[in-house]
Amino acid sequence: AAMTSVGVPHFVTGAFVPHRKFLADKEYGEALDSIVKGCTDLLVTSADGSRVLLGKRNVHPQPDWWFIGGRMMPGDTPATPSARILKRELGLEVGPERIRFVCATTLVWAMRVQDPATNGTCDVQLVLTTRLSADEAGRVKLDAQEYTTS
Repeated sequence: AAMTSVGVPHFVTGAFVPHRKFLADKEYGEALDSIVKGCTDLLVTSADGSRVLLGKRNVHPQPDWWFIGGRMMPGDTPATPSARILKRELGLEVGPERIRFVCATTLVWAMRVQDPATNGTCDVQLVLTTRLSADEAGRVKLDAQEYTTS
């Protein structure tokens, strides 16, 4: 069945059931040597669109100013990880109906957390956007494990 999520086609064949499994760093590092991972990054703006919220990340592959974002999980629509990430990394509940598609890019990073760190990692990135109300912007609480400041 085909559906559209935030303006991006999303196809599901059969009765897909995700089988998520946490991989230890060694196994995840080996997987990163063989795959391109899917990520969603959010361009979070003020209600009037005049300001963009960026976070200064603590970890590779981008320990610098960057979008709020993270990995997609098996079965996710583009909006699903975005809503999950907004809750986990900013402490906000934002429904998927408020999230819109901006563009898709590919990223090649020279470094990563997992050994061997210099093997880097590659991503397919969906950039999405949402606008926060003034009340929501005032309630943002960055996840200290991910970000040092915004």
